[in-house]
Amino acid sequence: MTPRVYDRLAAGMSLALLLTLAAGTYFLAQMSLRDTGPAVALAVAHEPDYFVEDLVFTRINTRGEPVFRVSAERMLHYPDDQSSTFDKPVMVSLDPANPRVTLRADRGRTSAEGEVTVLDGNVVMVRDASASEPEMTIRTESATVYSETEIARTDQPVRIERGASVLTGVGMEFNNAARSLRVDSRVQLTWQPPPPTR
Repeated sequence: MTPRVYDRLAAGMSLALLLTLAAGTYFLAQMSLRDTGPAVALAVAHEPDYFVEDLVFTRINTRGEPVFRVSAERMLHYPDDQSSTFDKPVMVSLDPANPRVTLRADRGRTSAEGEVTVLDGNVVMVRDASASEPEMTIRTESATVYSETEIARTDQPVRIERGASVLTGVGMEFNNAARSLRVDSRVQLTWQPPPPTR
């Protein structure tokens, strides 16, 4: 075999090996993209990744003091947006400076950080009586609770019972920190004066 033929043979084998390597790399790259396709689709699906039954947890503030307690019959967590849903949630404020407020509903869902909670179905909020004010109960079908500011809002019809007085309307904002209540429209009030002190 002459050196010239040997050089051509070596060059041809090198070229064949390079083409085989390139084709193999392309094939593996395509297989890898095909394999990650379904995984990416699963990652964006709004499906729960875990659940908890009969849960109770307490949220604390930056000083380590309890702010409110949440309990529920069942919680589902969703990894795509880190939100959670609740069956029969109960939220209780734990601020000793203000009367206790308890919220109940059929269902609830909360944002990733737990700062916004939406309650739906038979929402009942009860503020305990204090030395100067009677117990107050608010009933509506949906409410959004902002835990950082202690504000609850709704655009639904509301019924507010304060002692023996009853106020109804549509739309409301209750600020537990400021101890204020605003009803937006269609307000009707049946006022019962408090009993005389003896």
